Amino acid sequence: MLPPVVYFGIGFNALVLTIDGLSPDKGATPISHLTACVGALLVAKAVIGAEMLPFFNRFNGRSRFVLILWKSFLYYILTTVLHVAERAFSASRSSEGFDAGVAADVQAFDWSHFGVVQMWLAILVFTYTSLMVFVRDLGHESVYDAYFR
Repeated sequence: MLPPVVYFGIGFNALVLTIDGLSPDKGATPISHLTACVGALLVAKAVIGAEMLPFFNRFNGRSRFVLILWKSFLYYILTTVLHVAERAFSASRSSEGFDAGVAADVQAFDWSHFGVVQMWLAILVFTYTSLMVFVRDLGHESVYDAYFR
């Protein structure tokens, strides 16, 4: 479980810095980075849980490209659902119940922020999936040699 936690932890903290750079009125706080780390832990658990689904390995006999696209699509859908659920949970805690919190969050919804987060998620998920497929198929030593020697 350590590789996806480290990978998504670094990626989500880079996302926090990106969002901080896009909004000059707010700075990145330690809570933002802590939230990114907790998010990385949740996504890593979701990634590991997704691998146990029966349809996850549907295209194992196909080319690497098809396998990477399929797994990336599933991971992306799962992380998007987690992102929306986290937003709904956060909105419900800060208001007078779930319905009122979600309604307030929908009114204050920022599509540009959501788009930046989803773009980062797509890139992170695709590169993670590609790296994991190549490590599985080629071996740790070959991938290590390709990157560091």
